[in-house]
Amino acid sequence: MPGFLTESVQQYLDALASGEPTPGGGSAAALSGALGAALLGMSARFTVGREKYAAFAPAAQAVLDEADALRPTLEALVDEDAVAYGAYRAAAAMPKGTDAEKATRRAAVQDATKASARVPMATCRSSYRLLELAPTLAEHCNPYLVSDVVVATHLALSAFRSALINVRMNLGSLEDQEFVAAMQDELAPMIAGASGLARDALQKAYAAMHLPLEGDIPA
Repeated sequence: MPGFLTESVQQYLDALASGEPTPGGGSAAALSGALGAALLGMSARFTVGREKYAAFAPAAQAVLDEADALRPTLEALVDEDAVAYGAYRAAAAMPKGTDAEKATRRAAVQDATKASARVPMATCRSSYRLLELAPTLAEHCNPYLVSDVVVATHLALSAFRSALINVRMNLGSLEDQEFVAAMQDELAPMIAGASGLARDALQKAYAAMHLPLEGDIPA
């Protein structure tokens, strides 16, 4: 595994901006989700255990527990995206001089493409769950931390949408239509619900902050 998260932020950004193919967009999508999970966790921690916000404690604790569970998954996906791409490049580089080699290479490329779809799909699942958690915390949160819930919501939505395009790109290259259909069926309700969940969280957060939403609602 590459171990991107064991490097400094500067090292990761330099690698992301470099001429190397990894880390790339899939890794960045997972990192965005991990940041969203971390911020939800922080916002909940500043709520749970504070007598002033005791009424919010059960809801905030539930969000905290799940955000803390989702974050390691998203952190691992930061590296797994690069691993999947490396496997795809290795498959694409296989010899294709004979019909047998072509068939072996084609099968390997298809398998690697499936793996490359599964990684961002996992990011979609986890970031979508963060979007489901955000509205609850937005209205059961220490008011001084509600703006962080807003940022977490934007990060989770960005992670979902960014991972989604990577799933779609890989599905478009697959011959296994049963696999493609299963992925698309799972994605469909998430695609339909993501913006609405983000909108709900932002509406509740801005109401808690007594601020107008203005142009901050996602389409």
